[in-house]
Amino acid sequence: MSVLDVGLKAGLALPYACKGGVCCTCRAKVLEGEVKMEKNYTLEQHEIDDGYVLTCQCHPVSDRVVVSYDER
Repeated sequence: MSVLDVGLKAGLALPYACKGGVCCTCRAKVLEGEVKMEKNYTLEQHEIDDGYVLTCQCHPVSDRVVVSYDER
């Protein structure tokens, strides 16, 4: 399951639109843990270097992952 899907399943009201890695609505910054992003059609390399991911395309690699949708 993606990070986005885990949050939605837990009942959180998270931002998303396409779930395909295209719209960038689910963009968030990883604050703790590690994820692997499968697809990326919108983020630039400097954003990825700064810790931003598309949560619809991320799968947890570590036991604990904390993301923030408020970081811009």
